[in-house]
Amino acid sequence: MATGKRRRCSAGWLAGLLLGVLLGGTRSWALSCAPIAPCKACHSPAAVRALAQCIAQPWEVPPAARTLKNPLPETAEVREEGRALYQVNCEGCHGTQGDGRGPVAVKFALPAVAINAAVVQAQSDGVLFWKIAHGKGAMPAWLTLLSEEDCWKLVRFIRTFQKSQ
Repeated sequence: MATGKRRRCSAGWLAGLLLGVLLGGTRSWALSCAPIAPCKACHSPAAVRALAQCIAQPWEVPPAARTLKNPLPETAEVREEGRALYQVNCEGCHGTQGDGRGPVAVKFALPAVAINAAVVQAQSDGVLFWKIAHGKGAMPAWLTLLSEEDCWKLVRFIRTFQKSQ
């Protein structure tokens, strides 16, 4: 039943938006659908407890990952491609300065690691790659969306935070 309501609501929202655009206005789309309540799965006490437990546990990385070497050259081009990937995929949580204070992390009170911190910068490229690729807690497993090469580009860019400290 709730699914049917949500579909009608989504269709109503889209129809309102299109009608508003066609009529030259932008307010009518907002009147066509009531706001949706926060997601109970994401905002439940159980989900918050599970995230807190996950954060409290050390981030274990397989020993083989520790010795992985970045196969990409350390060039301005690779770092720039990494920067572009970072802006799209990481900056929302980790922030423009890598301080963990991106707008998504702040708005939703998500704990984001300060990747400009010495403790993070001291980790090997292989460890950073593995953490980016596999994620943990609120950190997505980026290898499900990005290529290995893109994850390595992110590692090259993340190293630029070390140089700016």
